[in-house]
Amino acid sequence: MNGPADPFAPARRIKGRFVNASGYAQNGVLPVLKWFATRKPGLWPKHIANSAPAAPLAHRHDESIRVTVIGHATVLIQVAGMNILTDPVWAKWAGPLPGFGVKRARPPAIAFDDLPAIDVVLLSHSHYDHLDRAALAALERRDAPLVVTGLEVGQVVPHGNVKELDWWERHPLRDDIAATYVPAEHFSARGPFDRNVTLWGGFVLETPVGTIYFAGDTGDGAHIAAIRERFGPMTLSLLPIGAYVPAWFMAPIHMNPHEAVAATEILQSQVTLPIHYGTFPLADDAYGEPLRVLEDALKARREAGIDLDFRVPQFGEAVVVKSSGA
Repeated sequence: MNGPADPFAPARRIKGRFVNASGYAQNGVLPVLKWFATRKPGLWPKHIANSAPAAPLAHRHDESIRVTVIGHATVLIQVAGMNILTDPVWAKWAGPLPGFGVKRARPPAIAFDDLPAIDVVLLSHSHYDHLDRAALAALERRDAPLVVTGLEVGQVVPHGNVKELDWWERHPLRDDIAATYVPAEHFSARGPFDRNVTLWGGFVLETPVGTIYFAGDTGDGAHIAAIRERFGPMTLSLLPIGAYVPAWFMAPIHMNPHEAVAATEILQSQVTLPIHYGTFPLADDAYGEPLRVLEDALKARREAGIDLDFRVPQFGEAVVVKSSGA
């Protein structure tokens, strides 16, 4: 099936279920059964310790972008005095109950109680490794932040202040900061009967000190170029690099490190940080493999005379980015 001619079209539903802009829809159990029958998972440690954060967390940050990867797709973005948290997950298991799903190998690099007050949560989609209901409920009790997410995801969120968006829909977070929900190539589900009934996507943040792209969880696709066309070069991109093996099964829904590097070039990203790796053993790539492949991809670019600022900070380490256009 071909995707829509308009790359900026809203999300489509077929028989009540969302489909990707490319037309791809991961449906049925046969591919999943084939994967489980043929799996050759790479090795992961049972427990991975975090290094200490490079600096204490700031309560607020004004003059630039301060970003801290807490683990997997959970990222603290501090910009223009606002604290924004992406896909908050502190659960030990990515699954419906403890013992069901995928066990976390690396704990969050920042304890929940050490977080500064959160103003906004950006929630990319409903998968358990991105939507932790207990963490969202704790944030609601403590800070009552605005939760911005995709269509129909609000029904899963234990929260009173939820704004659902369609692809390319923009919502002001403040007079000078706005979030736009942008397409991703992925799928959604939290059980056997709700596949693709909620929307998935990423976010672009327009701020006074630069433009930030949080990809969430996505495969490669034409949406990357469309995001660049709509918003211009990115000041900071947060791109997934893990859970891509085996390619026959994962490629439509999970970007690999080579594709993340190519996306950085397409986005003309000033600085890129990797996410979605080193935390949950979701696929068959071994622990450490995404970073090794990423370094190979960046080395090939350097040898071709292309020097990309694709940084790999420690989990919990704050990175400060000032827009080159500022």
